[in-house]
Amino acid sequence: MSVRVEAFAKVNLGLSVLSRRPDGFHDIDTLFQSIDLADSLTIERSDGGMALSASGLSVPLGESNLVWRAAEAVRAETDCPPVSIDIVKRIPVAAGLGGGSADAAGTLLGLRSMFDLSLTDADLSRLALGIGSDVPFMLRGGTARGRGRGEDLEWWPPLGGFALVLVTPPVPVSAGEAYASVRIGLTGSALFTKLNCSAIQEGDMRALMTALRNDLEPGVVSCCPDVAAARFALESAGAIAVQMSGSGPTVLGLAESREDAEVQAREVRRTGDPGWAIHVVEPIDSGCRVEGAKERRS
Repeated sequence: MSVRVEAFAKVNLGLSVLSRRPDGFHDIDTLFQSIDLADSLTIERSDGGMALSASGLSVPLGESNLVWRAAEAVRAETDCPPVSIDIVKRIPVAAGLGGGSADAAGTLLGLRSMFDLSLTDADLSRLALGIGSDVPFMLRGGTARGRGRGEDLEWWPPLGGFALVLVTPPVPVSAGEAYASVRIGLTGSALFTKLNCSAIQEGDMRALMTALRNDLEPGVVSCCPDVAAARFALESAGAIAVQMSGSGPTVLGLAESREDAEVQAREVRRTGDPGWAIHVVEPIDSGCRVEGAKERRS
């Protein structure tokens, strides 16, 4: 018996860093958006202990992997048996796209479905926050404003009618280092206090992307010149608006359609660094999709 999970990446459409919290994290204000770039997880019951394997992009396979941590968190609260999990990794690693968080959310949902575990959505959200700040959003996905550490979620109507070109330089960025570089006294008020929220409600992505900014971007650019180069390449290719996603280094460029985005992506491939990973994506109203039969316990 097994389940298969598609775990979708996210982008941050703007990110304001408001203050440092007593627990060492930061209060933020951001707009999360799921996109149709996904890792695939296959979860199977294991006769031995926990096992983790991966193909595609390279990821650590031990206890530091968020999939491992998610599975152990479930097993600590339920009678879930040991499992083996295979990851087909497509979401760039340490890139500001929430790939590890998506995989962790997919693991939580996959295990609940596979073994019909008595875990409520609130239980999963609590476990998710213990794994990472983005994981609660990844459980549901779609479009949401995130405050607090990102776990205080206000769900918005789905955004659509646009595409994005993602450019990821091959320089992993530590989220901790990105936040440590923020000069909080110089950041403005929360992004939504300056944003006409009708831009979101009406799906006016040009107005939205022009209004939003990412407070983490200046610090990352200062230590990662490839981010500035990726911005320039996207702007030169005709992107309507350009911004770094999350803690970077992925830079996203807005296009009015997938066709326009494909044209821009070809131009960036022609003029940019051959080591950049380039993806054309669209918004999706889902965080994870679980396929496979449940195992009903007697």
